[in-house]
Amino acid sequence: MTNIKIGLAQIHSRLGDVKRNLEKHIRYIEKAKKLEIDILAFPELSLTGYMLKDLAFELSESCKEALEELEEISEDICVLVGFVEEYRKGIYRNSIAVIRDGEQVGVIPKIYLPSYGLFEEHRYFKEGNPKEYKVFRWRGFTFSSVICEDAWHPEPIELMAKLGADLVFIHSSSPIRGLYGSGETLIERVWESIVVTRAVENTVFTAFVNRIGVEDEEYFWGGSMVSTPIGEVIARGSKTKEQLVVVSIDDLLLRLARRYSSFKTHNRLIHKILGEFS
Repeated sequence: MTNIKIGLAQIHSRLGDVKRNLEKHIRYIEKAKKLEIDILAFPELSLTGYMLKDLAFELSESCKEALEELEEISEDICVLVGFVEEYRKGIYRNSIAVIRDGEQVGVIPKIYLPSYGLFEEHRYFKEGNPKEYKVFRWRGFTFSSVICEDAWHPEPIELMAKLGADLVFIHSSSPIRGLYGSGETLIERVWESIVVTRAVENTVFTAFVNRIGVEDEEYFWGGSMVSTPIGEVIARGSKTKEQLVVVSIDDLLLRLARRYSSFKTHNRLIHKILGEFS
């Protein structure tokens, strides 16, 4: 049996202030090391803040320098960081950097860029290519990441699972929507449904790490959570404050869940027909 400890750094990022956000990342990494966390995940665009607009064109170099600093302090731990990536000269992407044992070993781009309601990512970012999706291995677990909107579509996490992921992180900057009198929100209900469904349909652990706090008149509600492959939510973050959510997972549950999973079957014809509508 393989057991690892994961940490979800549910933080508030200051918009456009990479230096200040870097300092917070360093503090959380140091805390994670003391707690013997194996993989520490930060939210979407954790180095920059989310509502960037034209700032998205100005922060890639600062992000690159920040990631180099994070490499230096990330020995003996794996860290997943949200940043603005200059993919080509003048072309930017919303991406996750994977830093493992002091070295950046990969980048995972966001595939689906939302452009509805308050979201306008297509104006500032280039969508990623699914062919760039990859999985990583650390201390006996194979894992990968998707970014926010990607989890609202079934294909990205299915692809990660097909590539071998047993654990998929969902990095998000999700603002609050639909507040009920009970204190529960519509978006909280929807996200829990997504996190649990993606875990069960792909027989993987899913770990949703969402940012917290106010930015540009929007409130990001936190609520980070982890689901097992059988749909049990085993960890939850606060909806009001920064927090390091820590949970241990093991592969025994994966083995048990996959005995009764339909994930082994994939009907290609369905996807071929769906492709005719795009």
